[in-house]
Amino acid sequence: MLDRHEQAIRERAYAIWELDGRPEGRSLAHWSQAEAEIGTEQVVLENRKRVKSRTAQGAARQQRLRESHA
Repeated sequence: MLDRHEQAIRERAYAIWELDGRPEGRSLAHWSQAEAEIGTEQVVLENRKRVKSRTAQGAARQQRLRESHA
């Protein structure tokens, strides 16, 4: 069974192939493009997770400070 990352690349490569008119002999190019696109998406998602985590940590810290001064 494929992991989710590889499955996402496979599906994106297939979509790229279809959009390109289903040419023969370009599978490696389509796969490489899909890897690059999926990799970029993952970096963006990881960055968003980090920002959300930091935002939540900052909010929790602010709440603790407010409570300690009350």
